[in-house]
Amino acid sequence: MKSVRYKDLNLGNGIFEGWNHQQGLMICGYEWGNSKKDQEQSRDAKPVDFNIACTFSNKVPRYGQGALSWPYDNRIKRWFALWGHPLDSNEYGQDFDKSIIQTNWANTCNHQLANYSHLLSEEHVNNFINHISTLKPKIILFMGSQLIHLLRNPIVKARFEEIIGTEILDSFVVKQKKEFSGRKFKIYFCEFENCQIIGLPHPSSSRGLSDRYIELFEPEMNTIISQFKKEKAINP
Repeated sequence: MKSVRYKDLNLGNGIFEGWNHQQGLMICGYEWGNSKKDQEQSRDAKPVDFNIACTFSNKVPRYGQGALSWPYDNRIKRWFALWGHPLDSNEYGQDFDKSIIQTNWANTCNHQLANYSHLLSEEHVNNFINHISTLKPKIILFMGSQLIHLLRNPIVKARFEEIIGTEILDSFVVKQKKEFSGRKFKIYFCEFENCQIIGLPHPSSSRGLSDRYIELFEPEMNTIISQFKKEKAINP
């Protein structure tokens, strides 16, 4: 299994040529956030060897057994299963697992994000645009409600469209399921010429967020992911 790492990118898993090196499914959060407990535990941990190949589905080869306890990753994995597309954590998994790439808007690390305005700084916007230019993702799952608004900032959007193509007219849709007794969150859908974007609540810091609520969006997410698999010639 050939895997290479794009050395100027900040990625959570390996690059698999032909699958996620371009036209893949990108999982994008705000920044690399560690809890205070994680920070304490990592002080004595051995350095991570980023040359070790791993998928988002299975980070153990690179990060060790501790990766199995990461709430952010584990919840996203549950969401894929709820949408009808479970991930495979066995070795490199299936072709779909190799088609997923994880990154963040900013290449910084904080356990708590005080505000979002600093993510529009030149440094952080350049980081995001560099990833889009290199990876040219077919789908982006924004993990955090503010990311879709950052993207739609005129300065960011203009640069994004130079790479991905223009936004399809009237494609920006906000959905909020009403048939739910718990707390409801806005889910954003936005389509550009060569990329579909879904803005989701942050998996590990959105208070009151229920997996049962995320499951209500199975029809939309199943359709989008199934089409992605079809285009990538991935078996259902």
